Amino acid sequence: MKITIQSLWLGMCILGLLLVGYLHPTNAQLDSEFEPDLFQLEPTPPEPESDPAKLTINSYINNTYNNHIELGLSVDPYTSSLAGKESPQLQGLISGVGLDLAGELPIVGNMLRLKMQYTPQYENYTGESGNLNEFDKFSDVMSTELSYRPFSNLPAFTLSHQFHRLVRTLEVYNHTERQLSLRFGRILEYNIRNHRFDDTNQLREDFLLIGSTNHKVTTRLQFGLLKQMIGKVEYSLENSIYQTNLNNLILGVTGLDIGESRVDYRHFGALKLLQTVSDYFVFQEEFNLYLNRSNVDFYKFISAEAALNTFIKLQSESWIRFRFSRVWLKFDNRQIRDETGHIQDGADNRSDTQYGFSAQLNWRFSPNITLLTDYQFTQNNTNELDPILNFLNYYHSIFSVSLREKF
Repeated sequence: MKITIQSLWLGMCILGLLLVGYLHPTNAQLDSEFEPDLFQLEPTPPEPESDPAKLTINSYINNTYNNHIELGLSVDPYTSSLAGKESPQLQGLISGVGLDLAGELPIVGNMLRLKMQYTPQYENYTGESGNLNEFDKFSDVMSTELSYRPFSNLPAFTLSHQFHRLVRTLEVYNHTERQLSLRFGRILEYNIRNHRFDDTNQLREDFLLIGSTNHKVTTRLQFGLLKQMIGKVEYSLENSIYQTNLNNLILGVTGLDIGESRVDYRHFGALKLLQTVSDYFVFQEEFNLYLNRSNVDFYKFISAEAALNTFIKLQSESWIRFRFSRVWLKFDNRQIRDETGHIQDGADNRSDTQYGFSAQLNWRFSPNITLLTDYQFTQNNTNELDPILNFLNYYHSIFSVSLREKF
């Protein structure tokens, strides 16, 4: 296939657009921040000698409106049904239904415990004129966790295995992901993740169909400050080795040679300060730093995020959460082009600024039924001047409503 300059730039733009969305999911870091026990700064009471076996079944239905679905999906300029769209912000509705089956079994009191979980999920994508149908998916996740806690005053050692299978209507996106994890409480954790697509040899004009093997080490420290404050420090080092089934478009954009593998080292650091104002209010300020070093200049960048979180407890197991954030993203080796599409001497490197806001409401109607609403808003601004890159200045809104039932 003949690769034109325009197609190379289009491919590069899509790569950059995905990267911004990948780096900064609005609520990615909030899931475990506001656990109920954080309202109680006193030591956790001792656990009983032996907890009984547990079995929980949760089901849910979910509807999500997304006005910028292309951020999370691949749009191939040659073969996708979305090709030729003038607006980069494709609107769509994602409807989902799923189950969460979890069991916990004490083998030796609370010293040795086994947990197993199975989570099947189906999602239907609805876009204008039938677009997005190719992304309808079924996924299921199976996980097993074995924890060993020889001393009650120390965290447990945990070994876990997770297998994730995803199948879309368009078979080229089918893939599997396997992850093995070893951790000591939340203080130290090691993960190895293997990600593979079914067809690793098809040279489709697509940048998402590249498998990888990832190794990641994370260490965390939590400490008390004064009476109502908790400080948190976290550092992660991740090594990612990508497969080499790249097509000519991606080779041209990134500068990789045929058969050359991309290898990244990622450094992630976080500093957080959590303040308990009362039994109903918690605030958290955080600063996150993300540095990506790669053997390919195209993927070298640094990103920083400052955020403020507010957690308000409405009543027992009902709460509302707000998050405000600002992100700075700067690439090391991507000089911007001027309005005519040319790179001038001394041109600046590409940099983006992103503003984010999210709000979540969790309302428990009964011991078994919970309503969760979630709104996320992101505004991205880039310093790129080339008109072909105008789509990098975008507004992204996601609104979802979920109804969950516990059996």
